[in-house]
Amino acid sequence: MNDLLKDYPEILDVAMVAKLLRVTSKTVRKHIDKDEIPAIKVGKIYRIPKNWLKDYFKDE
Repeated sequence: MNDLLKDYPEILDVAMVAKLLRVTSKTVRKHIDKDEIPAIKVGKIYRIPKNWLKDYFKDE
């Protein structure tokens, strides 16, 4: 996972996570809404810290 994330910033948006996982943004938002992917909502935009995403995949 570290190799995949090395070129990404510390805080990701939904589109970046979708590109990384090769799914649609809608799919990422569904997983966020189900609390399956941890995220912070800032206004109307979700932000996913890179270390949270790493931790999420360690648990899976």
